[in-house]
Amino acid sequence: MRINNGVYKGLDAVSIENDTLKLVVLPQLGAKIASLIYKPQNFEVFFQPSDGIFRLSMYGAKFAEYDTAGADEMYPTIDACTYPYDGYAGTQLPDHGDLWSASWDVTSLDGETLLCQVKGRSLPYEFKRTIALDSNNVHLEYQVKNIGGRPLYGIWVFHGLVACDEHTQIILPETDRVITVHDSAVLGPAGTKHTFPVSVGQDGSNCCIDRISSKSANKTEKIYVDGTVKQGQAALTLNSGKLLYKLLFPADKVPYLGVWINEGGFKGEYNCALEPATGYYDSLEVTHRLGALQPIAPAETLEWYLTINLEAQA
Repeated sequence: MRINNGVYKGLDAVSIENDTLKLVVLPQLGAKIASLIYKPQNFEVFFQPSDGIFRLSMYGAKFAEYDTAGADEMYPTIDACTYPYDGYAGTQLPDHGDLWSASWDVTSLDGETLLCQVKGRSLPYEFKRTIALDSNNVHLEYQVKNIGGRPLYGIWVFHGLVACDEHTQIILPETDRVITVHDSAVLGPAGTKHTFPVSVGQDGSNCCIDRISSKSANKTEKIYVDGTVKQGQAALTLNSGKLLYKLLFPADKVPYLGVWINEGGFKGEYNCALEPATGYYDSLEVTHRLGALQPIAPAETLEWYLTINLEAQA
């Protein structure tokens, strides 16, 4: 295992690598995982900034105005909203949450693990993430501690934008139904439910929801698994089908899963993201209305994990 300090595409960086993987973190930019290289195929897993450089952001800025690349931690919301729960009701929460634009403290633990930590700004909490590599796996361990005096509600979402292609397949085990999150010319208005992986589109023809169209499709889709996931895993095929990118997470603590697909319709970029989530979906105003989020009691800590498994395909 090797941990080094350096510069990556314009910002200070910390890298951790073994013989199979190299992962780069940007402490000043939300401890973003800016790069994950699968060495056997010399393949960059995460989508890279279109102009080739990362820039520091301002707290409260709109996420779309900065690089939409790499993997960010979203907490306590994705959509900008007003905190709706007792205790901190009326607090304004910024677009894509507190963490992506904050400067984190990133340190090495015994030369084997990176500890990334930051304090919440909109609400009273401490957020920690450790990163460790094991062969072809990235192990991410998470903690959120409520340091306030009232129950704390927050959605965590892993927002990892990967480099998809026209061969990419979306694999959602034991999933037979999904729901659209935004209006779509193909899948219909927000809230439309579809069978998965094949359904009927707005034009009456069959559409394969588990497939990625070309960048020229010039559209985006956002879906969620309808209800809670049956298994804590989801996967994508990458690198023209030669690599399987699999996420593993505890379904009892991370019971929801979104999928973002950008086929050139947003900023002209081409990427997709599997988004395991602790709440359903995207905004605390929605989770409050649906009753789809459990609070963290004062002084208590919520813990969960996410494993990124990369496996070559025959």
